[in-house]
Amino acid sequence: MTVCGLVRLDGVDVRRAVLTTMLASSASGLPAARGVHTDGAFGAVSAADPDADPTPPIAVDDAGLVVIADHPPRAAGSRRSARASAAAYRAGGQWALLRPAAGTVTVVWEPVRARLVLARPSGAPTELVTWSDGRVFAFGTETDQVLSAAGGGLSRPARLRRLGSGEVLTVTVPARRHRPALAAVRPRSGAEPAPGLAPAGCP
Repeated sequence: MTVCGLVRLDGVDVRRAVLTTMLASSASGLPAARGVHTDGAFGAVSAADPDADPTPPIAVDDAGLVVIADHPPRAAGSRRSARASAAAYRAGGQWALLRPAAGTVTVVWEPVRARLVLARPSGAPTELVTWSDGRVFAFGTETDQVLSAAGGGLSRPARLRRLGSGEVLTVTVPARRHRPALAAVRPRSGAEPAPGLAPAGCP
């Protein structure tokens, strides 16, 4: 699975053309079958691996919760993996995305709370790379995807950040022109995750 997208921290609507450019920066190029979702300041595009079921692994439930995940094996012609992740997230919150059964990176967008959740459980082979300049928060499974959203500037590589194994990263945009709240957390080894969030600086 490949996925990339961004959150406009300044409240500006995300343009689909920007998402297409990000995905086209992938090593495998722009796939024919891709799923695109935009919701105001949030936008993401995803595609399945070339040798897998071509259905884009993205699901949106009745309340507008967006989940992008790809748990193998996937059922042919369905978005069962993403839907299962949506149900797990509703039931157990962000920590449900780190359970061993997850096995894959997951992207969640909560429109009501204007919150992005990125999760990379332990053992997930796929990376999630992020970048932000305080105006745009970009993410993707490939570095080139994120850099395409970053634009020019020699400081781009220094601002790149990779999610660690067993890490959840959240970005909340409470309102336009408000500085977003960013938190990165990891569960304590051998114990249940702590209920609080450890603050982290912008990538």
